[in-house]
Amino acid sequence: MKERNIEQLIFGFRGEWRDFHQRHALFLERFHHLQEALDTTFLRTGHFAEAIDKFIFMYGRLCCEDFFEILLCSGNGYGQAATKLVRGLYERAVTLLYLQEHPEYMEDFLDFHHISQRKLLLAIKETMGGDVIPEEVSADVEQRYQELKEKFMVTHCATCGTKRLNHTWNKLDFVATAKKTTLWQIIVPGYYLPLRQAHSTVGSLFSRLEETEGGGVGFIPTAQRDAADDALAMAHNILLLVLGVQEERFKVPNLKEQLAVCKQDLMDILKSSIDARSQPSL
Repeated sequence: MKERNIEQLIFGFRGEWRDFHQRHALFLERFHHLQEALDTTFLRTGHFAEAIDKFIFMYGRLCCEDFFEILLCSGNGYGQAATKLVRGLYERAVTLLYLQEHPEYMEDFLDFHHISQRKLLLAIKETMGGDVIPEEVSADVEQRYQELKEKFMVTHCATCGTKRLNHTWNKLDFVATAKKTTLWQIIVPGYYLPLRQAHSTVGSLFSRLEETEGGGVGFIPTAQRDAADDALAMAHNILLLVLGVQEERFKVPNLKEQLAVCKQDLMDILKSSIDARSQPSL
């Protein structure tokens, strides 16, 4: 059998990396400040007595991973992919900030996992067969669901009083939850616009089309650098808010001072980006 040349498939685009370095010279120059803040926050031994503390630390670490996934896509010119990932980061950050202020709902957040597990179980059985999941696992999922479902029932009809199972752990919908946090001010670029790319929408199609010289319509084959830059800036902003929660909750030594530097860096980076975009192209 003829050996295939695996080097033909390259995971990453060197041309985009070079262009990213040019567009984001200041970001890369100051990046070590952000890395130091992340290391201070998460590369430490924590002793957490309460579930809310464990959650805030671990969910913050998950947001950190989201940020680096967005950075990876942005660095390779996949602006729409980065935009889709912003939505997940934004949702997790909203949940983090909300539960930081309302730890009384922490148990609901954790318990709803068992409601979601049952929904997944039913979908698996319906599409893959009832014998795919071991009986003892199915029984355990069903038992936990039955024990917890009442706390997630909401009124479906105010007139007749019928109820239905809520689709989420919170009585508030996501937008209403976001309004309770400082992230509400950026819900359009952090949630609504990424939602168009993450879901099957006409907007996601239109964003990738252009008018051709002959008056027709063609697919844009090039990198989405503007979208990549916007997604990275949004992710950078959200990440600093997430780190702010860590500092507020745990009073990590040196983190407050490091965050002050990172916030100034972000302001300088955003100004540099705006100035660069305002310059006429050659």
